[in-house]
Amino acid sequence: MWCVGKTWAAVAGILALHVAAGGGAAFAQTGGTEFDACGVLVRGTECTLFETGGKRYLVVGDFSRFRVGDAVRVVGKLNPQCVTICSEGEGCIGDAEVFNPELFPCGTPIQVPFDPCSGLSLTAATALAAFGLRLASRRAGT
Repeated sequence: MWCVGKTWAAVAGILALHVAAGGGAAFAQTGGTEFDACGVLVRGTECTLFETGGKRYLVVGDFSRFRVGDAVRVVGKLNPQCVTICSEGEGCIGDAEVFNPELFPCGTPIQVPFDPCSGLSLTAATALAAFGLRLASRRAGT
């Protein structure tokens, strides 16, 4: 039984790392409306914000390859009632994907070529969990 407990602890740890590394939601999104717009990243008082149509929004997603002043396209879910540490903004864009508008112009469908590595971390975590369970069941049976 000791091994089974250790195995489950390892699996839980791996899954927690997967979520912390970006494999899960970093933003509690309850509902929200679809959002797709082009604009500019601007420096706010505490946070970098996305400005479009005279409004500013907090982008909850990975925009690390872009800098303040860059033109971007943001696709996600708009939540005007989100609670953040940023004092500015008219809401959050959760589960956001940030694109270069030169490659993915506004008003056009986003068609990304197949990426075989996109689900790699989840696949690895699942395979490792299955291996751990198999190993634990072998030890429990002997």
